[in-house]
Amino acid sequence: MSVRFVFVTMDGGHNAALRQAALQIKQAHGIDVQLALHAAPALRDAATWQRLEQDMLQADFIFGCMIFGEEFVRPMQEILAKATAPICFITSNPALIYATRLGKLSLAQKSEEDQGLVSRWMQKLRPKKNGRAEGHRQTAMLTNLTKLMKYVPGKVRDLHTFIAVHDFWLHSSPDNLARMILMFLDRYVPAYQGTLPFQEAIKYPDAAVYHPDAPAPFESNAAYRAWRQQQGRPIGANGPWKGAAGLLIHRAVVLSGNTAHLDALIRHLEAQGIEARTTYSALLDFRPSIDQFMTGQDDLPHVDVLLNCMGFPLVGGPAGTRPDEASAALHTLDVGYFDMVPLTFQHVDHWRQSDVGLLPMQTAMNIALPELDGGVEPVLFGGPVAGRDKFIPLEPELPNAARRIARRVRLRHKTNADKKLAVVLFNFPPNLGNAGTAMYLDVFNSLYRMLTELRDAGYRVDLPPDADTLRQQVVEGNALQYGTDGNVAAHLSLDDYRRLFPHHVEIEPYWGYAPGELLTDGKRFHILGAQFGSVFVGIQPSFGYERDPMRLLMGKDAAPHHGFAAFYTWLDQVYDADAVVHFGTHGALEFMPGKQNGVCANCWPHRLLGSLPNFYYYCVNNPSEGSIARRRGAATLVSYMVPPLQQAGLYKGLRRLKDSIENYHKRPSPELLTDIRTQAEKLGILVEPPAHDATNGHAPTDQPTRDHATNGHATNGHPTNGHGPKDHPTNDHLTASAYLAALGHELIQVEHRMIPLGLHVLGQAPGDAELVDM
Repeated sequence: MSVRFVFVTMDGGHNAALRQAALQIKQAHGIDVQLALHAAPALRDAATWQRLEQDMLQADFIFGCMIFGEEFVRPMQEILAKATAPICFITSNPALIYATRLGKLSLAQKSEEDQGLVSRWMQKLRPKKNGRAEGHRQTAMLTNLTKLMKYVPGKVRDLHTFIAVHDFWLHSSPDNLARMILMFLDRYVPAYQGTLPFQEAIKYPDAAVYHPDAPAPFESNAAYRAWRQQQGRPIGANGPWKGAAGLLIHRAVVLSGNTAHLDALIRHLEAQGIEARTTYSALLDFRPSIDQFMTGQDDLPHVDVLLNCMGFPLVGGPAGTRPDEASAALHTLDVGYFDMVPLTFQHVDHWRQSDVGLLPMQTAMNIALPELDGGVEPVLFGGPVAGRDKFIPLEPELPNAARRIARRVRLRHKTNADKKLAVVLFNFPPNLGNAGTAMYLDVFNSLYRMLTELRDAGYRVDLPPDADTLRQQVVEGNALQYGTDGNVAAHLSLDDYRRLFPHHVEIEPYWGYAPGELLTDGKRFHILGAQFGSVFVGIQPSFGYERDPMRLLMGKDAAPHHGFAAFYTWLDQVYDADAVVHFGTHGALEFMPGKQNGVCANCWPHRLLGSLPNFYYYCVNNPSEGSIARRRGAATLVSYMVPPLQQAGLYKGLRRLKDSIENYHKRPSPELLTDIRTQAEKLGILVEPPAHDATNGHAPTDQPTRDHATNGHATNGHPTNGHGPKDHPTNDHLTASAYLAALGHELIQVEHRMIPLGLHVLGQAPGDAELVDM
């Protein structure tokens, strides 16, 4: 006889362990447990929902965990209302938890007796306060409750089932999942009621260090350090390690055995000489694991970088994230915090084939929420494939991810005097004297201040006498000799380019054989910029299309030109920068063709940047494009302020026009009205000239009225779209007074519009005088 169980979870991470548990039950008890396993993100169409409904209506038991989101909850509620099998939902949307019915216990019942029983116990499980000890308090409460309640028949035992399930699921090894299913069979499946033994959940450490080569996780630093010593790779001054990376995972990943992707990441890091100290936590607060294993206790070195490999925020999980507490913990740890993303909500093949990349839920859960904590550089490193329960490692992405992490560790260990930095300035639109410009930023004065502070911090910087000399050396220099937009500081030979950047063959269908025609003399590429000691200041090459510079960014079937690729190849592999700083908002790297979110090894931002650590000075008022730089360009953003704002006011021709309108109101005349119209046309203010008015004798006009709310005026009163007044035709004609009223309205809009007062200089606060009009 077979028994049908339905499991609905947030992802398929437990599937392999559940199948192994079912196999154990069949071998030990002869019971054929048929599993219908559903992951919420797979419920994308009517067919998958219909399959879920069919499974639930035919099930002998229904279990669900970690189901949130209205798109899942409401349809699932309707299906559960039709189902007749016992239902148990935990750690989900309250509406689904209230659907739980186990024997005589129904969380949806409204009687005072039921409310009293359930509410008293559930009240004990509610968090008393936010804090790192709260999860442990609740775990201890569960343990104590289950010791007593399992012996009490009736509703109390049903409540014990509901509470014990949390314990089994929290320690979700195949053995514990088998014990949980046996409990369900013994208590709620008639054919087996009272015939199967109840066994408590096997308890595993709440926090430990995991390694794929170790026989078991290590509960203490001393045990882990001793094992490393036995392996001949000791930790400390005598060991082979160049530094340490702390990896955070959830305990369920280890207990389920779903670790192939994690094991591959560990081995790639170790191949780079980085100790991969992988710690797990049983709960959704990873601060205890950080405190115990990452902070330099018990002669275990402090980690140099922290990798979030679980896909959830650091504190609170996906449904209860507490970014302020996470940020405080990370501030104390004081190392880089990277977002290593497991594909928990979609299959690897779906992600690889998609132009978009990640599904919205995957982006929200695994990228946006960790970003609130401070996570940077999202890199996908594993996920499921169709027909398999366990994750596979993403081998094309993992080697470069390990190299990037290793370079961040190297950056942390190097002395400032030994560090080599590359600063990248922008040149957009190209060929118009825009080299070294950025949104609201005084680039060269800001860069000069940064170089000064780097020198004072111990970096080797050959500082020019002033910011203007700095600009001349970068932008002018030998530019006339080479016919370029900046000084040529170095060259990359064609042979070296082809050898170091094998993806050049994928550029050739769009730009021809290397070296192409941009930034090259036919034998080598020109690298624009200037060297200032151990700091190279370079100019990012143009996008490639002089007349249509945005074309490359908007086309899926495109590639950067050879000169662009040669520039980043030189920075990464020839100059061998320890880090690159993109200076100001914004450049083109992060907009190169590829997936929108969750870039892969074949996306151009990934190919161009290579393993370079990327820091980005970015304007604080542009968070949307800043997110693109962070997610597609692997950038750690450092925000700079916009300059103070002030009212634009009226000046020169605008002031004269306003005076003329005021004079007309005092003494109307056809000549003055004509003069007003002429002034407005010269200023580009396109409102309608006056129509014929019997009271003033002016001739009618055949020009239609313009919608003043959408005329595209810039802050100086000039139109930004260049269209004339016939863009918005209408049959109405304005009188002279209406025309002047519309013109006056335009002037008021210009006069009171807020505009920036100058440009921001990094590290320089606005003066008192600049703040008066803010």
